[in-house]
Amino acid sequence: MWITLLCLFLQVLAQNWTAGPRLPGSTDDVSLGWVTFQARPWIGWTVLTVGSAVGGFVVGVARRGARRWDQDRVLALGLGGVVGVTALVWVLFLVQYEWAFWAVDHGVLHPFMLGDVSITVEYPSHDG
Repeated sequence: MWITLLCLFLQVLAQNWTAGPRLPGSTDDVSLGWVTFQARPWIGWTVLTVGSAVGGFVVGVARRGARRWDQDRVLALGLGGVVGVTALVWVLFLVQYEWAFWAVDHGVLHPFMLGDVSITVEYPSHDG
């Protein structure tokens, strides 16, 4: 249970990120605007993680005393699923963060993102 909670905490850390690349054509002196990406934790990863942990536990208890695929092996597989989902969330965080900058740099202001990511295009005000 503690490993599952730790993995959920690590997933929340990986899913809370912000990126603000400048619009193409901006220079150090002149900013044409920027695109803000704000990511928040997505319930889908939580459901998948908790489902792996609960499924591994339930099937593991049901397999108690079995000759093949015993309780320990099934519990280890369930825990492996939890850790695997957490690793996937971290890899996707790194890829999407870099993807946001690459896409905006290449003129895609609303690139495809996984999870709960809001995108805002902001232009500087030219008030008097």
